[in-house]
Amino acid sequence: MSHPFTTRRWLLAPLLLLLAAGPALADSGKELFEKQCSGCHTIGGGDGAGPDLKGVGSRRSADWLLRLIVEPDKLAADKDPVQVELVKKYGSEMPNLGVSREDAQKIASFLQGGTDAAGASAAAPAAAEPAKETVPTKELLAAGTALFTGKTPLSKGGPPCVACHALRYPGINGGALAKDLTGIYGKMGEPGVRGALKALSFPIMKKAYADRPLSEDETTALTALFRDANDASKRQEPVSDPYPAAGLGFFALCIVAAIIYKRRIS
Repeated sequence: MSHPFTTRRWLLAPLLLLLAAGPALADSGKELFEKQCSGCHTIGGGDGAGPDLKGVGSRRSADWLLRLIVEPDKLAADKDPVQVELVKKYGSEMPNLGVSREDAQKIASFLQGGTDAAGASAAAPAAAEPAKETVPTKELLAAGTALFTGKTPLSKGGPPCVACHALRYPGINGGALAKDLTGIYGKMGEPGVRGALKALSFPIMKKAYADRPLSEDETTALTALFRDANDASKRQEPVSDPYPAAGLGFFALCIVAAIIYKRRIS
């Protein structure tokens, strides 16, 4: 018969092994970057919705990177000069994604070429090849329009873009709760748009699309739509309102008619 202490020791052993393995099982800085940041940023692949972060660790301090990841809204509110310039350049400030301080430290360490949670080297990945621009064919535009408006439901059940966003495009009457997406392709480019559609990591979108990612075909169709909408908005010439001129003409005609009538009866 085994001793009670020996039995308890064997029962505790697996638990101790699991606890010891905890840090190694945690997401590394690279994994967290790909999950939280890659929707808007690349490392060597060029600017997207946000700046290319290649070499950012040598340009920014660890404390600044940590604060940017944890509380970008407060950094902007404090008028941090670097953040102000970034907002000015990219048209919007980085959203607060609710990243914990612990995870932010892993991401910052990864960006600075440090070590991840498992102690492995967190060297930056090789530069990504520039994304090929999506050609907005008739079929893709039809598919993108149907997905944007909700005529074709998203495969994972996420809400259609039109529920919140406007897009100045034939056949689309968008919402007014969020940003107009007409010029999004011009601002973010192919990598930025595709990254944003794949990550959907902005605060409200993150909840709405939790476990409901877009498929590759849906991402391509919507990217084509955004590109065509952006190109169309550039080609479109301002159209003057014809009604003021028509109203003045009608008013002048009435005056002439009144003068002629007055002369005839006098």
